[in-house]
Amino acid sequence: MSISRDTFIEFLRLTLLAAVALLIAQPYFSPRLIGTGDALWYHHLLADAVTQFRAGVFPVFVGQSDYSFNGAVYPLRAAPYYQYLAIGLDLITGQTLSFFALQHLTAVLSFLGGILGTYFALVWVAPAQRWPAAALATLYVLCPGVAGLFYAQDLYMSGMTLPWVPLACAALVRSFDDDSPTPLIVLAVSLAALWWAHSPIALWVTMVAFVAQIAVLLVSPDKPPAVRRAVLSATIFAALAVYPVISVFLLRTPGETIVPYVMDRAELFREVRATFPASLLPLDRGAATLHHLQLGYGLWAAFFVSVGAFFYGRHRGAKLLIGAATLLLVLVLPIPGITRALWFSFPETLVGMTLYWPIQRLGIVIAALVIVCTQRNLADFSPSRDSARKLAIALPLLLAVVWSAAEAVKLTRNARSQSDTVEHSRRWAMTENVAIQRHTYGLLPGRPAYFTHGVVDSRLELRLLDPGDRHVLVSNYPSVSNRTFDDEFGGVIDANPGVINLRPALTLDPGKHYFLTFDFVRPDTTGILQINGPAFYREYVLPLSGESKAFGAGPDAEKTIALWTTTSSAQTINLRFIPTGPGAVPANYIPFARYRFAAYDPEKLPFRVDSLMPLRARVQSPAPALLETPRMSVPGYVATVNGVNAPVHKSQQGLVTFPVPAGESKVELRFVGPLALRIAFWLSFGAWIGGATGLGVALASRKLRPSPRP
Repeated sequence: MSISRDTFIEFLRLTLLAAVALLIAQPYFSPRLIGTGDALWYHHLLADAVTQFRAGVFPVFVGQSDYSFNGAVYPLRAAPYYQYLAIGLDLITGQTLSFFALQHLTAVLSFLGGILGTYFALVWVAPAQRWPAAALATLYVLCPGVAGLFYAQDLYMSGMTLPWVPLACAALVRSFDDDSPTPLIVLAVSLAALWWAHSPIALWVTMVAFVAQIAVLLVSPDKPPAVRRAVLSATIFAALAVYPVISVFLLRTPGETIVPYVMDRAELFREVRATFPASLLPLDRGAATLHHLQLGYGLWAAFFVSVGAFFYGRHRGAKLLIGAATLLLVLVLPIPGITRALWFSFPETLVGMTLYWPIQRLGIVIAALVIVCTQRNLADFSPSRDSARKLAIALPLLLAVVWSAAEAVKLTRNARSQSDTVEHSRRWAMTENVAIQRHTYGLLPGRPAYFTHGVVDSRLELRLLDPGDRHVLVSNYPSVSNRTFDDEFGGVIDANPGVINLRPALTLDPGKHYFLTFDFVRPDTTGILQINGPAFYREYVLPLSGESKAFGAGPDAEKTIALWTTTSSAQTINLRFIPTGPGAVPANYIPFARYRFAAYDPEKLPFRVDSLMPLRARVQSPAPALLETPRMSVPGYVATVNGVNAPVHKSQQGLVTFPVPAGESKVELRFVGPLALRIAFWLSFGAWIGGATGLGVALASRKLRPSPRP
């Protein structure tokens, strides 16, 4: 069977596009940490979701494993796509990949889906312009505001939108040309995917889509069919997106606002102004990473060409898209007298969802609007047989691609410079090194007073409260007041000035658990306490590593941390201290602290945790009390005490609590979710599965349908 010339050329285009995507994603072909603290946080989110799934928990609504034991709802509440994609990939790969490999696979597939999906979307807009479509799809994924979501800011949630934003924009343009239901169905699907992937980006694209569809209805000569198509599209969108929309309302304590913080709009405008003029200059690897999120000269050229086409072009959809892109550019550039006024005029929810760095949300939307508008304008500008016009288009596009590729290389170099070793990356995934970060309490009204921005043993984070005044009656942590401190951490100033190596070293035996309790010489100890071992690493900021009752040196701070190792051999760990603050003098911290280092038996603690998924524990209470768990309170938790349902309440710290009697009790806390949340999930899940199955059957039947006889 011979292959036609057109088929071969199409195969060549797709191969080139895939190669570009794989090249730009090349740093992610490694099971190691790439990026900074946000990348590690996203790793822990993924690890939690996949760990729950491997343990038989599905759907995953809140954090429950060691990687997110506090019942985190962010981003599951507002953007569950990333974690569910990882769950699907884990299932497909037979649960053989590490969490870092799964994390990076989501990025690689987003780049690949972004460039190929954009190409097909652009071909749909203008079928005769396939090479320009390939060039524009390349410009899209190479755009610093798109590729930089991963490489400059570690924004995995935002990066999941790469395949869907251009498709939504293409469907908008096609809805002006095509009276069939297809454009609106594609629009509904792409918008639903965006709401799963990243609700702030989805909100902005949805607003553009809403305005566009109002315009389509106004200019449509056949109003009743147009309304029916719009209703069909809205119904499909509702079925596919009902879960991420409903979860935003239900995974929160009643009475709390959807966005639990008020934005300082003056600060937002200051952030916009701070990125100028860097956002209009070539990428500088030494500049702040936020400056890397920009449109890039290739798409700026396409934007100005599209603005010119606005005045002589005839296509209403293209005009609407470039108008929307212009407005969004005004929001990310400090236009005197305009940008600030616009941000101060928007509703609080819109501003709160956008946060202080609008380029993170709007850069990818602007890029998609520009390339789709450019492709549609090319359909009117370039007759298929006019060689001169083809050349006039091809050369600028080629130059734009070459320039953008050179800029993208800077981003990949940044990624390589911010990558950790494979050995150290494995260390980050070990539970004794997993720090619950502040991000884990995102979209919640606050953090408990016990929150430590560092590693804690999740199995120690239960407390008994007095039913009356709610003060802590019993904790797993040892009381400092009755402790004797026989040993002392001295110190030797390191060859690296400003660092104190504390002595002596400590040894952790496998299978054992230890309490390390400090009696700091100086209650105003200010600096960073580091604990290092071959497979061990922690950091605690002093004098306070978190909220008011976190581990620290102050009078009300917790003085004990738990140490253990999951390795098969003993670990020798070393402590060092880096003084910070004005006038920090290392010699002033020698000696550093008296300490007590002792093994303990988890079976003899007041709370013995048998499981985290669900939370199962044996509790020894001296009197009737309230058991305060480490789970943040949202509706949907069910508690049992000795097999009997117990009423669930919210503690003063915002944590799930429920009553227990005196003596020993077996307790269980399980998150089942509100009924409406469960129904919404299975409706959305079923709609996606059903839609994908129907599409597959339709494509297969078309391919297998016998060709008509000549």
